[in-house]
Amino acid sequence: MRIGVQTNPAHPITSEIERAATDSFDYVDIMLAAPGAALEQTDWRKIADTVGALNLSVHCQAAAYLPIANPSPLVRQAALDEMRRSLDATARLGGSTLSVLWQGWPAYFNEADGYQFTQQWLAILVQHARAQNVELALINSANNRHQLKYFREVFHRTPGLAFTYDIGNSNVGVPQSLTRDYLFALGDRLRLVHLSDNDGTTPQYLPLGAPSQGGIQLDHELRTLRTFRYDGDITLQVLGDRRWLAVTRDLLAEVWAQVT
Repeated sequence: MRIGVQTNPAHPITSEIERAATDSFDYVDIMLAAPGAALEQTDWRKIADTVGALNLSVHCQAAAYLPIANPSPLVRQAALDEMRRSLDATARLGGSTLSVLWQGWPAYFNEADGYQFTQQWLAILVQHARAQNVELALINSANNRHQLKYFREVFHRTPGLAFTYDIGNSNVGVPQSLTRDYLFALGDRLRLVHLSDNDGTTPQYLPLGAPSQGGIQLDHELRTLRTFRYDGDITLQVLGDRRWLAVTRDLLAEVWAQVT
């Protein structure tokens, strides 16, 4: 298991990458979002040089604000174009995976049209990714209503689509952990895990163990990952003071070593 850290786009991308190396993380998960890592303003070749000099491997995530589910076809097309540019940036950085957040489909679509629409834009991105030796991965959102049902159908319709599992998002608005359900359905597609804590009401990107109630059960989550033979990359998504990242990393490593 390798532990990485996701960059905070509120800060300059170079300083975020350098801090990840200074803090001895195994890799960096770059959020391709404004203002710190805006696609149109960042010299990705220079960033690739920085990553290479620091001997860090890379995952990337497309900006969550790209409105792929917008009612306007023109806006959706622009969002798709930005995701293609995100794949281009990932390839320049030598990244292995670009993750995109599930947003559903326009509200006026019925379910059949929604599946067809989703299959179409994901297939375009999967093909674009494959041409650049990058994998496209879909991330589960914090809107857990019927989401696993949708994911089963979307992944069935989209060969080559990988899965990034966000444990924090799957803790929101649910009576119990969804990890076993997601891994039973999509474990063969799992490429990356995102990890943060929250109180169960909304994504909060807190350090592990920070919520006074409603937080994730770290030992249960990690044991479930181990049960499904996952021993891959885990990205910490912790906002706020960077000192909490080191504490969270050490706790994650400690509990991972204990679970069987």
